[in-house]
Amino acid sequence: MGRRIELELYTDDPGEIAALQAYWRLAEDGESWIQTVAAVRQDHGLKPQDMTRLVNEHATACITDITCTDCHEPLPVANRTNFADVIRRGNTQCGTCWAFAESRRHLEEQEQAARIRAEIDRRFPVVQTEPLDVAETSLLQAVGLHAMFSDPAVEDQGLSTPTNIWPKERPWAPSSLRWEYERRLMHDGDQSVVRSHPASHPDAFVAEDGEITGSFYLGKISYYMLGPDTDPKEHIAPVLSELNRIFREGPWPKPWLNQWRDLWNELALADAQAYLDMKLAEHHLEMKQGDGTRTALADALATFSLGQVFNFIYRATKDSAAYYQRGGVNKRQAANSTVGRISASADRARANGWETKSFGRPWNLPLSATGEVFFNKVMWQADMMQVAIDAASPPLHAWPNKHSDEPEGDQG
Repeated sequence: MGRRIELELYTDDPGEIAALQAYWRLAEDGESWIQTVAAVRQDHGLKPQDMTRLVNEHATACITDITCTDCHEPLPVANRTNFADVIRRGNTQCGTCWAFAESRRHLEEQEQAARIRAEIDRRFPVVQTEPLDVAETSLLQAVGLHAMFSDPAVEDQGLSTPTNIWPKERPWAPSSLRWEYERRLMHDGDQSVVRSHPASHPDAFVAEDGEITGSFYLGKISYYMLGPDTDPKEHIAPVLSELNRIFREGPWPKPWLNQWRDLWNELALADAQAYLDMKLAEHHLEMKQGDGTRTALADALATFSLGQVFNFIYRATKDSAAYYQRGGVNKRQAANSTVGRISASADRARANGWETKSFGRPWNLPLSATGEVFFNKVMWQADMMQVAIDAASPPLHAWPNKHSDEPEGDQG
C-alpha cells in the first residue's frame, strides 16, 4: 500500500493551495511524484523562489504511516528531498523530539563536566607551601622551571603550557627527555617545585569509568609553581628573578657544580639521537635505537662536540644508504650498520688527532627551551655545537669563592 501525505495548510488562497497539493501529490507507489517540481511551477505560474516559499511557510506535510520513535506522531517532512531521506531511514525522531533530546544531552554533559571539574578540584587542590628555595633545587629543576614559566603569558595565568603542545620550532625539551624531565621537576631530590594545576584541561586527568582518579597524563597537564601564596602566579616573578641572578652572577648552589656535566651529556645525546633519526629518514631508512646506539653516541660525545658528532652521523647515514643501494642487504641491516660507522669514524679521528669539521644546528632540529636556558643562560655557551664536553666548564661566577685561585667543587 502506498504511503500517504497529509497537509496542514496555512493559506486560504486557492491558487497556493492547489500548488501545494500538486507539489505533495504522490504516485500510486507511494514513493514517487505525480508531477515534477518544474511541472508544478509551470502549471501554477510560480518562480522557483515562490515555490520554495510556499513549501517552507504555507504548509506542513506529514507522512501518516511513519511515526516519531519518541512521541509516535506522524513524521513531518520539509520538502521532497527530506521525504526521500525519511523513507530511507524509516521511523526516527521528529524535529521537536530531536531538539528536546539534544537539549537534554547538552544539559547532562554540562552536569557531567561540572561534576568532573568539582572532583578535579577536590583531588588536585592548589596547596600552599614554604617559599621555593632556589638553592635547594636540582640544576634540572632550576632550568626546567625557568623554561616552563618564563613566557609572560604563562606568568600572567600562573600555570604552564602543557609540554606536548609547545611549538615544534621551540619544544620545551627534546622529545626523548620530555616526560623524564617532567617527572624530575616533581620528584628530583628532596624538593618538588611544581604540582598539577586543577585548571588544566579535564582530558589531562586520568578517568576510569567516568570517574577521576588521582593520576594525570604527562605532556597534557599544566603545572603551577609551589609557594606560599594562594594565587600561584605570585610565585613566578620572585623565583625567576632569583634564578636569573644566579645564572648571571652566581654563585651556583654547590650541588649544581656536580650536576651540570650530566645535564650537558643528556641534552647533547638527545640531540644526537634525534639527528640520527632525521638523517636516516631522509634516506628512507629507519632503526630502533637501543642501549648500543646510545653508548656509541655517548662515547663520541665524550671527545667530540655535538657539531662534530653530527658530521660523523651525516657521513655514516649517507654511507649506509649507499650500502643498501648496492644490494645484498635489507633496509634494516643497512640502517643498523650506521652505528658501527659512527663509532669507527670517531675512533679514527680520535686516534689520528684529525681535525673534524663541526656542523651547525639544522633549522629542522631546533634547540629546546630547556637547552636554551641551560647552554645559554646557565653555561654561557654562545654555540654549544662547537664545544666538546671535556672542554666545557661552568662560568667563573659559578664557584662560591670565585676570586680564589682554587675554586671549590668539580670544574669539569
